[in-house]
Amino acid sequence: MEKKKDSDFWSFIGQPKNIFWLIRGVIFLCFFFWFLLAPEEQDHRVWILFCAFSVYSFGFFIYVNRNKAKIRPTYFFTSFLDIVLITFLTLFTDRKGGDFFLLYFLVVPFASYAAGLLAGLSLAFVSSLFYLGIKSGDLATLSANYLVVKIVIFWAFVIAFSAVIQNLDRSRAKLLRMFDILNQRTSELEKSQAQIETIYETSRNLGAILNLEEVVDELLNIMQKILGYQFCSIFILSDSNTLSLLGEISEGKKIKYSEPVKKRLNGTWEKVTAGKPVRIFDLTQAFGHQRESDQFKSQLAVPMISRGKVIGVLNAFSRRMGAFLDQDEKIFSILANSAALAIENASLHQKTKELTIVDELTGVYNYRYFIKKLSQEIKRAERYKQSLSLVMIDIDWFKRCNDAYGHLFGNKVLKELAQRIKDSVRDVDVVSRYGGEEFAVILPQTNKKDAQMVGERIRHQVDSTDFEVEEGGLMMKVTVSLGVATYPENGTSPKHLIEKVDQALYLAKGRGKNKVCAV
Repeated sequence: MEKKKDSDFWSFIGQPKNIFWLIRGVIFLCFFFWFLLAPEEQDHRVWILFCAFSVYSFGFFIYVNRNKAKIRPTYFFTSFLDIVLITFLTLFTDRKGGDFFLLYFLVVPFASYAAGLLAGLSLAFVSSLFYLGIKSGDLATLSANYLVVKIVIFWAFVIAFSAVIQNLDRSRAKLLRMFDILNQRTSELEKSQAQIETIYETSRNLGAILNLEEVVDELLNIMQKILGYQFCSIFILSDSNTLSLLGEISEGKKIKYSEPVKKRLNGTWEKVTAGKPVRIFDLTQAFGHQRESDQFKSQLAVPMISRGKVIGVLNAFSRRMGAFLDQDEKIFSILANSAALAIENASLHQKTKELTIVDELTGVYNYRYFIKKLSQEIKRAERYKQSLSLVMIDIDWFKRCNDAYGHLFGNKVLKELAQRIKDSVRDVDVVSRYGGEEFAVILPQTNKKDAQMVGERIRHQVDSTDFEVEEGGLMMKVTVSLGVATYPENGTSPKHLIEKVDQALYLAKGRGKNKVCAV
C-alpha cells in the first residue's frame, strides 16, 4: 500500500497543471499570512495585488478548460504575471519584513518545466532585472556583493533545476518511446498469435476439402481476410520449368482460373521452388528478381512442400516497402504447409474419382458414368421439355485389325478415335466408351437432324485420318458406323433409348458400314 501512495504522489506532482495550482496555493498562503501577521498598518496596495492575483488565476482556470487552449504560452504568460505580482509585493512589503522575492524560486523553475527552458531563462532574466530595480534605491546601504550573490544563487538554482527538468523530459520521452515500441511489439505479438491460432484452426479444415477449386477459394479467403493481403496468388508446379496460377487476390478482388495461367520459372520463382522462402524488402533495389509490376515495393513468397517435395508457391506483394516481417514469413510458411497437404489431398481425390468414371485407355468416360449421366440428362430434358440425342459409334472390322496388326495397334486406334470424337463435339456433350470398340455420345438439347450432322462430322473425321500401324511405317484407314436415337421420339428411358440406338447402329452396319443411320 505504501508503494501505491508514493506512486500516486509522484503521478500527481508530475502533472504541470497540478504544480501550477500548488504554486497558486503557496502564493495565496503568503497573502493570508501577511494579512494575518503583518504590522497593523495594512497597505491597501497589497489588497489590490491580491485581487489582481485572484482575477487572473480565475481567468486562467476558465481559459484552460476551453478545448483549443494553448497551454504552454498560457503558462508562460501567467508566470510572467506572477513575476510582476511578486515584484510589486516585494516592493510594497520589503521594508516591513516581507520576503516575497523568494517566490521567484517557485515561479521561474515552474516556467522552465511547463513552458520550456528558453521561457524559464527569459523569465529568470526578467526577474533579475526586476529585483535589481527594487533594490536600486538601497544600493548605498547594501553591499554589491550581497546582491550579486543572491542573483547568482537564483540563476544557479534556475539553471540546475532547468537542467534536471530537461534531463527528466528526455528520460520521459525516451521511456514513452520505449513504451510505444513495447505496446507496438505486444500488439504485433498478440495479432500474430491470433493469426496463427486462426490459421491453425482454419487450416485443419482445409484437409477435409477434397475439391481443388474449393481449396483454392478457402486459401484466398485466408490470405485476404486473416492475413490482410490485397495482392496474393496461388501457384502449383506444373513441371520443372513452369508454374500454373490457380487463383489470386488483386486489389482485394478474388479471381479463380478454370484454366491455369502458365508462368515460366525465373528469378524469385526458381529460389522458391528450390524450397527456400523469399522475402524482398525493396523490389526496386532487388538484384536478380523480376518485378511483376512497378506498383509493388515488397514481396513475400514461400514454397508449398509436401513429403519433402515442392508442389507449389504462395506469393504476396505489397505497395509498401518493407511490408513483410519475419513473423509474416513464419505465418505464411505455416499456411503453405497446410495448403500443400490440402492441394495434394484434393488432387489425389480428383484422380481417384476420375479413375472410377474415366476409361483408363482412352481417357473418356466409362460405361458406369455413361449410364448415370444418360439418366440425369433424360430427366433434365423431360423437366425442360427439350430434345436429347444419343449417338452410338462402332469401329468397322475392328477384330480383323487386332488379328492382323495386334492389340497394341488396336489400342492406338481406340485412343485416336476417342480424341477424334472429342474434337467433333461440344464441351457439354458427354463422350463415353460403351464397351470394346463401341463409343457413345450424349448430346443434350439436340434434335435428330442435328445429331445426324454431328454423327456425320465424326464419321468424316475418322475416315480422313490415317492410322499409323508401326512408328514411321505403314499407315492404314479405319472407318466407323454410327447410329442415332432421340428423346422422346425413340424412347423416354435410358433402356429404351439404348435399344433404339443399337437398332440404328445395326442398320448402319447392314447398309455397308461407314454410315450414319437413325431410327
